[in-house]
Amino acid sequence: MAPLQRPLAAPVMIFDLAPRLRELREDSSYERSGRLGLTLAKHGRLRLTLVALDAGIEIGTHHADSPMTIQLLEGALSFRVDGEEHRLRQGQVVCFGPGEAHDIRADEESALLLTLTTGGDAAS
Repeated sequence: MAPLQRPLAAPVMIFDLAPRLRELREDSSYERSGRLGLTLAKHGRLRLTLVALDAGIEIGTHHADSPMTIQLLEGALSFRVDGEEHRLRQGQVVCFGPGEAHDIRADEESALLLTLTTGGDAAS
């Protein structure tokens, strides 16, 4: 996806996700890898990323130093926490503590919003 000149922080930001998701899925990087993300907002410690995943794509263990949420917009995901398998379906959201998301896999073509905060006192 070609870099765009767009703000990542503003007092109010509204996103129309359908066209952005369509752009992700039409990108050659997505066609090659089956996954692609777009950072929508980067404001202080907050990060909001739209992610498109093709069916069968595994993210593996996601190492995060801070809590995060995954809101599933489309599709279905599987993941493990403490050795227990879970499934997330369209319209659901899950909140993970630091470093707790393991073996995340798209069971079907999926789209999600990943929200996380960065650690430390000085985030840009």
